[in-house]
Amino acid sequence: MDISARFFELAEDWRFYLRRDGVMRALPLVGLEIARLPLRHLDYVLVTRSLSEPLPDLRPRVALEIRPFTRADLAAAATMDRPSEARLCARRLAEGHLGLLALHDGRPAGYAWGCAELDPELERVPLQLEPGDVLCTDVFTVPAYRGQGVQTALTLKRFLLFRGLGYRRAVCYIEAGNTPSRAVWQGKLGGSTAGRIDFLRVGSWYRVRLYDTAQMQLRRPSP
Repeated sequence: MDISARFFELAEDWRFYLRRDGVMRALPLVGLEIARLPLRHLDYVLVTRSLSEPLPDLRPRVALEIRPFTRADLAAAATMDRPSEARLCARRLAEGHLGLLALHDGRPAGYAWGCAELDPELERVPLQLEPGDVLCTDVFTVPAYRGQGVQTALTLKRFLLFRGLGYRRAVCYIEAGNTPSRAVWQGKLGGSTAGRIDFLRVGSWYRVRLYDTAQMQLRRPSP
């Protein structure tokens, strides 16, 4: 995505924050995103989980219906998260990615996505997947449902879905400071840390470095 298109999406998000949260609550978040526009430096943890091994029996704290995400759910996605994420859901559907939607009493509680074909327009980190790998991408939980096991339930459902489709390993990259997601993947679901990813973006230029955790060797990302 070029800078002008990204700025348009961000401006739409900022208007959304201002309407939803009011000026005083929205300004710090808008200011942070403006500060990140020219430069973004992120540290990711690369986590993998075998789909051939038994999966834990973990239940959410609220009753959930989890079903495939369809085009009819895009309107619901727009009410759950900021507009740019709803647009991303639409692009994922168009690219053939598989999504799941979690509902509680008919109300959206979260969604999650996965794919085996990487599109640089959608994935910030160009990983080299092995045959049999599937990448678990975006996951979002509505704030009112956080801490209720929604992300865990969605990820387990993804594992079952992808295992049924013949995939043997799930792969995910998580920001090092994203404690809830790391607790799900590395704690509850028994994922293994496979490496670290150093992501640097300056304007439209970006650099990705992948490090193997065991040997701390730099690996080349996919083209």
